[in-house]
Amino acid sequence: MEYKQACRDDIDEFVEHRMEFVTAIRKIEDCDSFKDRTRKYLEEHIDKEDLIIFIAKDGEMIISSCMACIYETIPLPSCPRGKRAELLNVYTLSEWRRNGFAEKLIHMLIAESKNRGVEKIILDYTDAGLPLYKKLGFIPLGHQMQIRL
Repeated sequence: MEYKQACRDDIDEFVEHRMEFVTAIRKIEDCDSFKDRTRKYLEEHIDKEDLIIFIAKDGEMIISSCMACIYETIPLPSCPRGKRAELLNVYTLSEWRRNGFAEKLIHMLIAESKNRGVEKIILDYTDAGLPLYKKLGFIPLGHQMQIRL
């Protein structure tokens, strides 16, 4: 098993891996457009400091992944420099689950986030993922809301 930070050479395979994840959890109206926008985003950001992707590969196949988008906000008491990350798309192929791949990748992502000066990582979780995130030290937030624009 190879664990690594994704690079340009991994974009095509990562796009397919992400599409499997996203379509497994929600319906996407225009999959082709979503896939194209995902590829374009990755091509623009994979070499920048605002995106981190870690993957686990068995041979040439990505079997698990996680990613984070890094951004800055105004300083907050809980984030004094305002540098935050959002953990996204933690996904392991079904036949590889419960083997610690996602946990190892998230540890790697947390370490890299610290190296980049991130003070806080946030995420949306599923019921299935909650035990892992709690094990890693994430704390559920009770007062967050959103509005779609």
